[in-house]
Amino acid sequence: MKNYLFVLGRDPELSKIEIESYFEGKNEEYQILDSNDSIISIKLKELKQEVIHDLGGTVKIAEVISATLRPDEIEQNLEKYDIYKGTSNKTEYYVTGYNTGILDIVEDYLKDYFKRIKVKATHRHEGEPTKLIKKEYKEKVVDVVVFKNQVGVTVAVTDVIEQKERDLGRPNVDYMKVISIRLAKILVNLSKARSGNTILDPFCGSGTILQESMLRGINVIGMDIDKEAIKQTTENLEWLKTTYGIKTSYVLHNKNSRDTSKFVKTMINGVVTEPYMGPYIRKLPNMMEARETIEELREIYSNLLSEIYNILKPGSRVAMVVPRLKTLEGKSVAMDFENMAKEHKYTLAYRPVLYGSNKNKLGREIYVLERN
Repeated sequence: MKNYLFVLGRDPELSKIEIESYFEGKNEEYQILDSNDSIISIKLKELKQEVIHDLGGTVKIAEVISATLRPDEIEQNLEKYDIYKGTSNKTEYYVTGYNTGILDIVEDYLKDYFKRIKVKATHRHEGEPTKLIKKEYKEKVVDVVVFKNQVGVTVAVTDVIEQKERDLGRPNVDYMKVISIRLAKILVNLSKARSGNTILDPFCGSGTILQESMLRGINVIGMDIDKEAIKQTTENLEWLKTTYGIKTSYVLHNKNSRDTSKFVKTMINGVVTEPYMGPYIRKLPNMMEARETIEELREIYSNLLSEIYNILKPGSRVAMVVPRLKTLEGKSVAMDFENMAKEHKYTLAYRPVLYGSNKNKLGREIYVLERN
């Protein structure tokens, strides 16, 4: 077992439950040792290469090479590790500290280290994923993460460049309706679906959730009442299969979510979806308008929970986005989704987590339900 530092993205609470769900879904042995709003320290039997590509809320992962506060032991531990693996006599290194008092010790050591191995090294600010990917972090630069008494060297970075290329490379996308690849990954992981399983997205839109699921070896069923959305999804998933050479299957239905159980005849391993969130918000509604919208949406969400219950395997999860409408009065209006879920015989796997920036006009809560 080795210790690793998972550096979290902008929604740390969501990232934490994503990581838990991910390893539980894969039945992999793990132990969370410590955490704060930026880092989770985890003990793993093995860090598999696909982990960083599968997780949506983790920025990078560092392997811990020292876990002590004593300066002499820190230096001894760092000395045992082959920190710079490049061949050039010039490089860059990044050191980022989180809730630690040993940052100066690590920085001083690295400064002396590069002098001793006769490599001209420039100390840069925090290593962002885009910078590290562009500079081929494993060979050309060194990225060090320090959390409390733990010193780690980055061994995996989320490939934001590849994600952007996949996002823009799809042939047909309505960006007014589509969710981000990052959020799609998080939702899929929260469902605990694994390779060979089948998940349903009853509001599939342009197919981002289906796409990210298929890349993980998960079979998918998509539904949407919008004929154009089904056309977009078909084109995007065919492009995905050709571009990435994947064999995962998909089935699409141009149907209303209220008819889900009529058209989905197989038992499924999870539901992952961002349902209809209400009309596009150009300006904030007042309290009365927001309540009217939420009441209209409540019927859609309640019907969906009822429809999918009978096709979900017992113990399966529902990872769903639920709207919280902000108002002119500076308040917010939400449906009582927790009680709604309980009425339909679901239990909450986690407390709902607010997703996204406070500046967004439309608030999003992420719910993870389990079918009893």
